[in-house]
Amino acid sequence: MEENNNLNNKPRIPLWFGIAAAVSFIPVLCWPWMITSSNLLEEPGDISKLLLITFPVYAVVSIYLAYRTIGTRTYLAVILLILLWLSFAAMWFL
Repeated sequence: MEENNNLNNKPRIPLWFGIAAAVSFIPVLCWPWMITSSNLLEEPGDISKLLLITFPVYAVVSIYLAYRTIGTRTYLAVILLILLWLSFAAMWFL
């Protein structure tokens, strides 16, 4: 009985956050285009190549963790998304 009551009291995710998380996922979908358009794959042993290839994993994990924490820790979820957007900007400059 108590488990069913806890499921009903689960906080809802705000619409603005769902939209922000979905918009944050769009650059991850465009990531293969960025990898093919960069000349970093031609340079062997460059740390930028490793960052370029593993960055989508970081982005997906950040979006997932922000989505999971929005109900209980709103500030943490917003900070995670802001850091992700700043990371996207840094990767585009790379």
